[in-house]
Amino acid sequence: MNQPGQPGVPVVEWAQRLGWRVAWDVPDNVLNQLPGAPFHNYRRRSVPLLMAGLYQGMPALAVHIRFSKKNSSPGGSYYSSSAGMYMNRASKTSKQVVTCGTVILEMASPVPELVVEEKRDKLADVAGLFDFNRSKNLIQGKGVDVGPASLNVYHVSGASPEYARAMVTLDRTRWLYNEGRGPAPNTTLGKVHFRLSGRKIIVWCGRNFEDPVVLDNLLGISQEIQRWIPPAAYQDPAAVEADRQHIPLPQLQLPFS
Repeated sequence: MNQPGQPGVPVVEWAQRLGWRVAWDVPDNVLNQLPGAPFHNYRRRSVPLLMAGLYQGMPALAVHIRFSKKNSSPGGSYYSSSAGMYMNRASKTSKQVVTCGTVILEMASPVPELVVEEKRDKLADVAGLFDFNRSKNLIQGKGVDVGPASLNVYHVSGASPEYARAMVTLDRTRWLYNEGRGPAPNTTLGKVHFRLSGRKIIVWCGRNFEDPVVLDNLLGISQEIQRWIPPAAYQDPAAVEADRQHIPLPQLQLPFS
């Protein structure tokens, strides 16, 4: 991403148009105020960019998170027929960075917890405990059966089956997965995941905000997801329980100068 605060940086111009505040290279402990997915999926993390403001009258937050993981291959000895002797192979360690671009909108009323994220293979979860450096949800548990709506891509959890099936339909998951681009048809976000938790709508993908269209699309998708919420969800006692774990966005301690 371009140098922070430099005139002409697209994301800075985007924030200025909306009157949002911008902070660069934020200490990762700011995420401790944001419980659950996707903020704590991995222990090694950094926050290159954080922005906050209002979007369509709702408090909003955008955060670019970098998760890092280390893969290591053990050393050892092997016989080389060409050399006619045993050779030593050095161990190798490589680092991989996983990008997570996330937006949060805060609604006026809470709804129960619902998480729609990428479906993971259980064996891969076990094998990746160290490589992926997971700190939360080490093993992805059994999700809610939403039938074909899962597209064998999404794992749905954290809510009653009735609520999940009312929210997660085949057409909607196709829109998220096959389109993944919200209101701008020429910018693909890839796999888009979302979470409803109390008053929070949290949407994330594997893109950063170097192209502000990513922000526009994630925020547009957030608004679309809000339209999916069935009226009964606002009356569910589980909505209040989900909301209790959260700090209202305007009350977060954020490192803006």
